[in-house]
Amino acid sequence: MRTPCDTRFRQQLGQQATLGEAAALLAEYAGTLGWGLAAFHPDMDRNGLPRTASGEFVAVAMGWSADYVKAWVDQRMGLDCPVTRRCGRSMDPFVWDCDPDSDAWKDTPLSGEQRRILKSYKDSVQGDGAVTVPVHRPGGKTGYVSWFSRDPGSLLRRYRDTWRDTYLISHAFITRVDALEGAARRREATAAADTLSLREIECLGWAARGKTEEDIGTILGRSRETVHFHLGNASRKLGASNRTHAVAIACALGLIHLF
Repeated sequence: MRTPCDTRFRQQLGQQATLGEAAALLAEYAGTLGWGLAAFHPDMDRNGLPRTASGEFVAVAMGWSADYVKAWVDQRMGLDCPVTRRCGRSMDPFVWDCDPDSDAWKDTPLSGEQRRILKSYKDSVQGDGAVTVPVHRPGGKTGYVSWFSRDPGSLLRRYRDTWRDTYLISHAFITRVDALEGAARRREATAAADTLSLREIECLGWAARGKTEEDIGTILGRSRETVHFHLGNASRKLGASNRTHAVAIACALGLIHLF
């Protein structure tokens, strides 16, 4: 008995150690299933697109035009893209057309910018449209995988023939992306932790206990400004967006303890 396509994909996906390798496998299976191109985004609220370790956009390695991918990011198309917006409202896969005047968009008011984005997909892919599979995860994060057709008139047929595989592969892929990105962040944070000074760790420890900069300064016999400097340095080294984030990272790495 032949192993289902999605099962083979999951078996191979677990062997991919980098995001680039995982994305290359997704592109390969898109071709196997008869799709022209695949695209994905792990978090629709982020405008930037994933990159390989060498700095290249992952989408380029998957077959997308480098110029188009750069324009997509530079022009912040993800913020206005009607496909991305629909992912936030839909739990189920949906089929859409690159033609903004098609029936797929008849119930969706489109701005001039959104119409332009849809037409840009058609120019780039040279196809009719795609099926997009939203992937919602705990914490409110939503990603998606889109499967683009380059064979005129075959979009609905292709989806009917592959709906099970596209759904299961999309969910398995985004789950793997989460794991790979999480592992990369932990490696980066661990490396950054080695550069923290004892004073920076001490300040983070007191901040974790709810102490203000003034409180910490009194405890350590230092000025508020000095404490602020140490906490700022710690946040920067850990790649944190703010002090609370820095404390959370330090706790996760075992650098400080709440109790």
